[in-house]
Amino acid sequence: MASIIVSEISRLNLQELETPALASITDVKLLSSYNWIEAPNGTPTIAVPGSPALWSPPGISRRLRKDSGLIYIAQNAARHPESPLEPLFRALYVANPSFDIRSTDVVTDRNNIRKLLSFIDPSSSRNGLEAFTINIEVTKNTAIFCRDETKTLEYIGPHEFRGFGHEFEKAYTVTQINGSTGHHRIISYCFNDLNFIVRHETDGYVNPDTKTSSSKAENYMGDSLSSMLGALSLSPANSSPGIIPTGSKLTIKEEGQLVSLESTLEIKTRVLHKSLGIQEVAPQLWVSQTSKLVRAYHQNGIFQSPVVEDVAAVIKSWEERKQNDLKKLAALIRKIINLAKECGGSAVLKYNVEGDKLVIRKVERKEMLPKDLYSKWDDAYNPEAETNAPNNGIQGPKAVQTRRERMSVMRTTGEDLKATIRIGGVDYSVHVSKMPYLASFVRLQRVTHPEATEFIHEPINLFDVALKGVELGYRQCFRSLPTDLSQYRTLFETYKFLEVDVLSGLSIDEVIANLKVDKTDYDAEERRPTPSNKRLARDTAFQLLYLILQGQFKDETKDRMKLFNAVMFVVSHPGSFKYRAKRLIRVAYEERFGLVAKQRARLDQWEKGTAADYATDATTEEEAD
Repeated sequence: MASIIVSEISRLNLQELETPALASITDVKLLSSYNWIEAPNGTPTIAVPGSPALWSPPGISRRLRKDSGLIYIAQNAARHPESPLEPLFRALYVANPSFDIRSTDVVTDRNNIRKLLSFIDPSSSRNGLEAFTINIEVTKNTAIFCRDETKTLEYIGPHEFRGFGHEFEKAYTVTQINGSTGHHRIISYCFNDLNFIVRHETDGYVNPDTKTSSSKAENYMGDSLSSMLGALSLSPANSSPGIIPTGSKLTIKEEGQLVSLESTLEIKTRVLHKSLGIQEVAPQLWVSQTSKLVRAYHQNGIFQSPVVEDVAAVIKSWEERKQNDLKKLAALIRKIINLAKECGGSAVLKYNVEGDKLVIRKVERKEMLPKDLYSKWDDAYNPEAETNAPNNGIQGPKAVQTRRERMSVMRTTGEDLKATIRIGGVDYSVHVSKMPYLASFVRLQRVTHPEATEFIHEPINLFDVALKGVELGYRQCFRSLPTDLSQYRTLFETYKFLEVDVLSGLSIDEVIANLKVDKTDYDAEERRPTPSNKRLARDTAFQLLYLILQGQFKDETKDRMKLFNAVMFVVSHPGSFKYRAKRLIRVAYEERFGLVAKQRARLDQWEKGTAADYATDATTEEEAD
């Protein structure tokens, strides 16, 4: 991509720019939102309007595992590299098909504005000023800023440490959209004399019924949001098969619920002995006008009880104190837009670390958006006609359906993606939908190495056993491993790494109930014995072992007794549970909770004579699945 330097801007040059009398954000509106979701066939898919995760802290503190696996740096570019900004426009026009983009001066991600502000004031960046790139395209009078990252995602290995932020979000929020991997908001506001559309990711939202300290923040749920509710046909989770607009590879599902801007929050985690000052997060909160903040402090992964702070007034005060820098920011953005226009509408801005300056170059490259979206800027384009003329003024579900009929509709399939992955030198055929980490890994490889013919991953401890457990039933793990608790702990860590929910969301009571499905009782009404289910009971025994070794309990005294009764049930049913399962479950319970003399005597009574089962436990085949 050939380029020509058009201009260079140093920090000293900023003094020469004409700055406004006041630099503040006004007239904030929520335009739309969406979630990236995992699609079974790997197709880039968004749910509109989607929903942030709901803030729902657990009742007790617990130790969280460190972050690991795939972490998104720029999810829009990672999932849809051909056009990272397309999801913004698709979500915008699904929510508000009559939106007139011609009145907008700048369309950008929050990240770009933060980088420009960090150039003006390097102290606003916690890690110092680093090199960055922003691609710029001007259509009519609208400048589109597209962030350009050298890495759009990264892999955190099992032996690396990058903190607990992502695991904290998983533990303290509840996902509202099935398969969601991130929620993005699209807002508009006026900054100085420029009209902005800004996209940003948000960590969660607070239930409106959960009150925090009073706030004087503006009411973002104005007329535009009310009209959005009327225009959107919201579908229950997974009910919409999705549409793919003509000339696009992006699938769009209408699903979720609108959440007001004033309910969204930003989550920050930090080690206990390093406090997080508001000045570190204020630029990020200011750009997205996020009014709620959670600062969560931990010691070795155990978090103190975090609180939701209403920081709207604090951010407004920060804006007033930073007027000198914000005036320069407004002038700098205006300067960049004018320079991009001089480049014929196609430019790239880079921060040169060595020279400590911004460099703007004229470039030749393909358009940032699919061709159909550029029609929104045409002078002949009548935004009212799209909703009123074709639909005779109809709004709501019928209007949405008519928009669908004007597209080339392509239904997504629910197939289970199976891939061959070489792990530690061994080829495995894996239903990756059952192991979310591997689903993300395969998608990453297809994006970053489209020419690759095979997927190769470094060794994963006990992967062969973990795969057998997921695909054939957890009872197979007892058959594959010796009676050594350390190996089961390793196996459980592997399941966490692969993001496999061993318990499948079951409570202690539900696990115990499943243990007893093998117990044959007499049904008086039917006048016959009830059928048993050995496979489910034996799979559940593995989940019981997981609970004993890994479980976190609200009432440990009560739950400990429930678990002991479950252990007694397993040990006392030799016809259902083999030696390894019984032995491991007893040893695990005794190691974690200890045994009183009476409990030990009861367990010993049932263990007498059962060691003979050991030889057959590893070799006897179960009934065919």
